[in-house]
Amino acid sequence: MKAAAMSVWIFINLLCFGMCGYLYLIWSQYWMSIEKQRLFSKSHNPPSKSIAGISFQETFSKNVHSVINISVLKFDTVRKSRRSVVAFKTGHQQGHNQSSGRQGRPSNNIVVRSRGSPRFPNIHKQILEFDSEKYVCGDYTTQECKLKSNEFKELVLKEFHRVLMSESKVFTSGLVSQNSYDVKYERGSTKYESREDLLCALGRVLVRTVTAQDEPLASLGYHIPNSPLQEGRVFNTCAVVTSAGALLGSRLGEFIDSHDMVLRFNNAPTENYTDDVGSKTTFRVLNSQVVTKPEFNFLEDSLYKNISILIWDPANYSSTLEEWYLHPDFPVFSIYKRLLERRGTADVHLLNPRVLWDLWEVLQDSSAYRLRRNPPSSGFIGLWFAIHRCKRVRVFEYVPSVRATRRCHYHATGDDVGCTLGAWHPLAQEKALAHRMSDNSDLDIFQRGFIDVTGLRSLQC
Repeated sequence: MKAAAMSVWIFINLLCFGMCGYLYLIWSQYWMSIEKQRLFSKSHNPPSKSIAGISFQETFSKNVHSVINISVLKFDTVRKSRRSVVAFKTGHQQGHNQSSGRQGRPSNNIVVRSRGSPRFPNIHKQILEFDSEKYVCGDYTTQECKLKSNEFKELVLKEFHRVLMSESKVFTSGLVSQNSYDVKYERGSTKYESREDLLCALGRVLVRTVTAQDEPLASLGYHIPNSPLQEGRVFNTCAVVTSAGALLGSRLGEFIDSHDMVLRFNNAPTENYTDDVGSKTTFRVLNSQVVTKPEFNFLEDSLYKNISILIWDPANYSSTLEEWYLHPDFPVFSIYKRLLERRGTADVHLLNPRVLWDLWEVLQDSSAYRLRRNPPSSGFIGLWFAIHRCKRVRVFEYVPSVRATRRCHYHATGDDVGCTLGAWHPLAQEKALAHRMSDNSDLDIFQRGFIDVTGLRSLQC
């Protein structure tokens, strides 16, 4: 009798657990489908001609439209030569794609509706095409170009969403435990929807660097400059130049140099690439690997001299400065001290690592999905820094344009789509947010290759 009772009790418990699991699966799939439809169908906010009473046309456009028109004409004449750089590596694959019938609209890979019931795409299958000429316009003024730009935009946004959904399903399933920085943060509902909400949220993350008074560096004799990164200086127009392979052959150099401030990243050079990326450099954002690894020659290379530099190295989510000093990701402090001893007046600073997690929280709070619990990329740090220092910010090849390529960096060989979509940083969410914050046309973003973002000084948060 006891054995029979125990068997019945076990059966009832298994039945209850099974029903609960089944109901949870239905519930999660339902809300995922609702969110998927909302994000897929959400249209981009129209360009704003005036923000907080400041006219973009008056303060920005007049000075640069003449330059971009020249650059665009140059770009049109050399676009094919740029493609030849990657043609050898990608030509065979493109031929295979074309023979497989992939030239048409890839709607079959995205959303299929039948009698009003949403069906999920294969979230592990890439939607965005790289190294393809299919969406490139020969004439920006035609209706065909507008349609191509809009179609490519939809692909990019859906690709971001696919990556976010795929990663979220992996992390929330418990199959992957990616939390090497011991992030303890409870994700709530999405907080930031509008462009202004996002910008103001980033504005509340202040520019904080390690100062001469911070321990333990003060006791250890670090003579850190008192004014972090030209504090108080404001630029009218700023160019944030990524290291994306898509810049190779873009002919945007003259246009980039027309900005008051130009921010670059890591070891990205300008020499031999000035036609595409310009020659002017005001700031650099460096990760601690570039600072510490011998092959980058940080202390000696002229690339890192006579400019302002912001160095970042991640600490654990709840670490103090002392804990970070004892356990940095890379041995950045000894190199930094040597730099200060050699060039005491250099405007070079260490980013307070708490800033990285404050930025990550903005990314997480603006996403419907769980993100990678890794710090944001240098690109997002550069965008955040620029909106604090500039009235208008223009970011080049951060949101992928029709020149999107598997090539990681314009200055180095090597193919990896993770450079665009993310393999460690939460890049898909960063770039989706950057697109939401932009206020220029689809033609600018997806054909010419840049987004425009208003600086915080033009907003009333």
